[in-house]
Amino acid sequence: MERLCFSFARTMPLAYISHLDMMRLFLRALRRSNLPLAYSQGYNPHPRLTLALPLPVGVTASEELGEIFFAEAVSPEDFISILGSQLPASLELTGAGRLSPESTSLAARVCAALYRVFVSDEPDRGTQYLLLRGALDKLMSREEILMERKSKKKKITFINVRPYILKAEIIYKEGRPLELSLLLKAGSSGGVSPFFIIEQLKMEAGSGLMDASSWHVHREKLYTGQNGSLQPLPERM
Repeated sequence: MERLCFSFARTMPLAYISHLDMMRLFLRALRRSNLPLAYSQGYNPHPRLTLALPLPVGVTASEELGEIFFAEAVSPEDFISILGSQLPASLELTGAGRLSPESTSLAARVCAALYRVFVSDEPDRGTQYLLLRGALDKLMSREEILMERKSKKKKITFINVRPYILKAEIIYKEGRPLELSLLLKAGSSGGVSPFFIIEQLKMEAGSGLMDASSWHVHREKLYTGQNGSLQPLPERM
């Protein structure tokens, strides 16, 4: 049994397909590739493929992560070459490496994500910067930022997502788009969407700040926790 982890970049127009459709895209490409896929056991066997963390619809990414099991040995180089030839131009494999079949899954290890949010239309960058700076300062000074959550039984509760914002800063450089950098908690232990943060900033700033539809969200990197610090995933590529 061979287990590989891999990274891939996702650009337009694939930003607008769902996580389930992305899985289907990979599975179709894998079947065309004739690579020796390993299958799950049980009544309905399926290829053992996992993508580490669902990407919100409309978001591009530099380094998404996945893992796959093969029935026979496949080198990382052959995996990239063979599967890469079956993928669309807006989906590029950027790295691959071997993992121990017994090690914890990538999906379970992800604990944070770094997002870069760009203003796509800036009639007045200076004004937008001042509005965003003030809104971010107000937001980060709050002890509670409540987000509504609905259970499967449609019960509504509220959770405080302020601890989920690990870092937030504005990058304002001459000749470059206004950028908001967000390091957010993510994964099975809980997380928050960058779109929720943008809407909270909009509420803090009032009508002067650009509408959320004017921002382009890009996920730069995923992280795992190691000894109290954040480490890029995966460690071996």
